[in-house]
Amino acid sequence: MSKVSKFLLSAAAVATVAAGLTTAGVSSASAEGGVTIRQGTAKADYTDPAGNVWKKDSGFVGGYQVSNVTSAGIAGTDASPLYQNEHWGMSKWSAQVPNGTYDVTLKMAETYFSGKNIRVFSVTAEGQRVVGDLDLFAAAGKNAAVDKKFQVKVTDGSIDLGFSATKNNAKVDGILVQSVGSTGSTPVVTPNPRPTQPTPTPSVPAPTTPAPAPTTPAPTTPAPAPSTPATAGTWKSGMSGVGATSGQAGSWRGQALQVSSTWADNPTAAANFWQLDKGAEFGSWNQDLDIAVGALGSGESWSNAAKGAYDARWAASLTTLKAKWGNRSGTPYIRFAHEMNGNWYAWSVNKSNSADFIAGWKRYRALQQQIFPASKLVFSVNRESVGNGMDWRQTFPGAQYVDAMGVDYYNQYPYAGTAAVFNSSIQETDGYGAPKGLATHLAYAKSVGLPLVVSEWAGHAENGDSPAFIQGMHDFFQANAGNAPGKVAYEVYFNVDIDNHRWLITDGTKMPNSAAKYREVF
Repeated sequence: MSKVSKFLLSAAAVATVAAGLTTAGVSSASAEGGVTIRQGTAKADYTDPAGNVWKKDSGFVGGYQVSNVTSAGIAGTDASPLYQNEHWGMSKWSAQVPNGTYDVTLKMAETYFSGKNIRVFSVTAEGQRVVGDLDLFAAAGKNAAVDKKFQVKVTDGSIDLGFSATKNNAKVDGILVQSVGSTGSTPVVTPNPRPTQPTPTPSVPAPTTPAPAPTTPAPTTPAPAPSTPATAGTWKSGMSGVGATSGQAGSWRGQALQVSSTWADNPTAAANFWQLDKGAEFGSWNQDLDIAVGALGSGESWSNAAKGAYDARWAASLTTLKAKWGNRSGTPYIRFAHEMNGNWYAWSVNKSNSADFIAGWKRYRALQQQIFPASKLVFSVNRESVGNGMDWRQTFPGAQYVDAMGVDYYNQYPYAGTAAVFNSSIQETDGYGAPKGLATHLAYAKSVGLPLVVSEWAGHAENGDSPAFIQGMHDFFQANAGNAPGKVAYEVYFNVDIDNHRWLITDGTKMPNSAAKYREVF
């Protein structure tokens, strides 16, 4: 389901997972025209003891928002709640600001780890390093405020902070931005010149630096031997989110991941694909990767896409993706305009724009075949249509413009708490006769001569803990495994720790019975 509104529809990242770039809000402006941004990382705005409002989590590219990492008081501050939430694993934070010079203060505390040299990361501002090899625990110990202040000169209307880690993941709890005069007591960072469009480098070998481990530590309980390994069939099995790239998720379940998923859900993220950079989440990933690429930005339309208005941007995005993928051994699957049959994305499709969508899709396909033919293009819908007022099959552009059908499938609408409900629900169609259940989606894929991929699937902790759903999904994948039309080529469990652990199945899950079943069968 949507990373923007997971399901009907709570905010996510994508990741928040995920992730996409949103514009941080300006919390106050002085009479002299100065700008102040107080960016928090909680799910709701926070007012500190001085009456200042810190805006809810926003502006990050990638990584994960986590609330209430600790309930302990934070030493060195009277605003403990600000430091008790965090955003970790991100590659970037940005906010639109007038050109000028700004004081920036990063507010952080090590609230998870209890030792030195476990989390080490660096920060750049406008492309220049401003914080190097920071170890929060070494600096102040656990649950103690660490504030890092620097000045930055903005010349392009956007303040851009970059995050990279050499051990574990970067994190931040709050970001304070305040405009100042042209001079200050701290050094001013002058940005490097940046191109107006991405300028990719030639294809290079995949980085060998290991991807940083996720914030969640490796599980201490050994994984049981699965009764039916994922490799027993001919489908590829994987997970996204916590532990996916570090190897921890594979160790937890007892089988290495063969595929994962990531998101570039807005034009900025899709122009850069930071998660593929050396040292980033997928910097050293060499397996297959499902990459959800947002088609349109806010205020854009399929009508303009059909006329070629975004061809140049799409071409630049594909060129960058090809360059950053390099000569990795896996296959990149581009999930362009994913979940277009819902109403939560800028690229949503309905009766009024379906013809323009098809024309726009064909333009993107032509660019993909010209620029990056080694990639595969996935036409991926949400399990059920929401608010589009039509049969989503009428938006399918034709098998010659698609390499695989896709569906995102979560345990809801209906919730399958038993094998009987699961088996009946996978046969469902919607009010227009379009596929809704997993089996009907597979049947449609077969009818158009394509394999099916399940790029996102998960249990739903708020609905219940259903090992029957996990068993049913596994058995369906195993029974229908393969790359031929009407077969399941790959599936990825959505193990992203958002929405109060709603989807998480590894350590910290709210679905222990589902987790045990997953480890048993996968």
